[in-house]
This record gives sequence, structure tokens and C-alpha cells, in this order.
Amino acid sequence: MTVCIAAICQQDKDNDEPRIVVGYDWKSETELGGSETADKLRTLPKGWVALMADSLSHCEELVAQYETHLRTLGPVDDDRHLFEEMKKPAHKQKEVLANDYLRQMLGISYADLVFPDKKYPEEIVTKRLEEVANIRLRAALILAGFIETGQSNEERENNPYLFVVDDQSDHENVVQVGENFAAIGTGSYVAIPVLHQREHDSEKSLIETVYSVYEAKRLSQVVPGVGEATEIDILFPDGKLMTWTDSLWERCEWLFDRLGPKLRISEKKATDYFSFQNDYLEPFSEADKPKNTKL
Repeated sequence: MTVCIAAICQQDKDNDEPRIVVGYDWKSETELGGSETADKLRTLPKGWVALMADSLSHCEELVAQYETHLRTLGPVDDDRHLFEEMKKPAHKQKEVLANDYLRQMLGISYADLVFPDKKYPEEIVTKRLEEVANIRLRAALILAGFIETGQSNEERENNPYLFVVDDQSDHENVVQVGENFAAIGTGSYVAIPVLHQREHDSEKSLIETVYSVYEAKRLSQVVPGVGEATEIDILFPDGKLMTWTDSLWERCEWLFDRLGPKLRISEKKATDYFSFQNDYLEPFSEADKPKNTKL
């Protein structure tokens, strides 16, 4: 029940150094209530950050896997190498969950269950393997950061990357690359179309991107569970993380009033726009109803 957004951009037309803008709400909910007190950003080694959606306790466990992996990650040869490395922590966490489940159910590990010499009844093994196959991470992350990569015979560059880790829909493509932007959480169903509508790409300036992320997050507040409190931070190639000021928030508000959809309409305009006229309706007639209409 949240929204987290990340978008790649550049500083401005005169400075094409890349930046990554991240935005999220602070809403946290349980069956007993909710509050806007959940910080959903975690800093990781080598200047990376993680944004968290879904169950925060499960997110913390998955973040810990990526923290350990990034700390020990050596030089990356190319994009393919990086993509493979970013899948490993998610696979490791699935292994941990499978072992936890089997130890709670049977007191054995996954390796014990499938080891031929153990000779567990086939129906037990089959049933438990089916259950393990249905275990999900119950966590969604956006991983954002800069890392040096290069193709063969090319100079290495410090490039921005976005990865989405989410297995809510299926077990395929659990770790995906975000080309220009990414969004997770229930509010992503609103945020993603907004960013498409703004035609966001990595060539947009920092201020344009901050506004687009702000607008996407604000419009996603129509989704139940997405909070009103908003955080926007900017990640730099050297790993520095900066947050927006009241002045930038006020500028985004000013832009939204002029560019964004009108969520609030003044009483005077509401009277003009929604004044009811008698000719808007006419008496219902069974005889005039089309014959193929089904009720």
C-alpha cells in the first residue's frame, strides 16, 4: 500500500551529467491502522539506494541481501554481467524463504527434502515442492545507483541504472531493468501512466524530472493506501544523496497548479461548471428503449 518512483535524468541542457530522482510516500498500514511514519528509502554500499513497497519486514530482509552483495561486488564487465549480478540476491532470498518454510513445517532444509538418500515419501516431497514453488518474496524494491560498466573495447563509464525486484504477478522476470523510470506499489498503476504522459526519458532536465515525479506521486494519492506526505531525493554519480527543500516543494506546487490535473475546483467555478439544466434529462419511456438493450 504505497508508491515509490525513480527516474533517470540529466542536470540540464548545459550539463548532461546524469542524476536519479527518487520519490515516495510515508504511509504504513496494518490491519489495526496506519500512519505516515515509514521511511521507505535505504542507502546501500557503493552509492546505491533501495525503495521499498509491500511488506516492509520482508523488504528489509531483501534489502539486507542486496546490501551484502553490493558490498562484495567487484568490477562489472558489461551490462549483461551487471544484470546477472543483480538477480543473485533475489534468488538467495527465495532460497532463505524456502528453507525457513520447510524447517517450520518439517524441521528439515530444502536440500534434505530433495536429497535421494533421505527417502522421504514421494507424495510428501511433491506436495512440499509445490508449496515452495508458490512462496513469494512479499517484497518489492527499486534499486537505483551508478556503476562503472563498459562494452568490449570501449571506455568504461559511470552509468545510472534502475532495477525493479517484484514477483507479485509471477515467478518470471522477478528482477527487471528500468530504462528511464520505474514505479512500484499500489500507486504505480497511476504513477506509470503519468510519467508516460509526460514522455519522461533520461534526457529530461533535473527540474523537469523532479516535477514529473512529484506529479506522478501526487496523482497516485487517489489510490487507497498511498499517503499524502511526499519525499523527493536526488542521487548523484558520486553516490551523494540530496533531498528537496521547501523552496523546491513550493515550486512543484506552483507548477502543479498550472500544469497538473485540477484536483480541486473553486466554489465559483464549480457553480459555473456543474450547474444543472432542466434539459439534461427527459422522461424514461419503455417504448423508446432500443430492442437490443439488456438490463
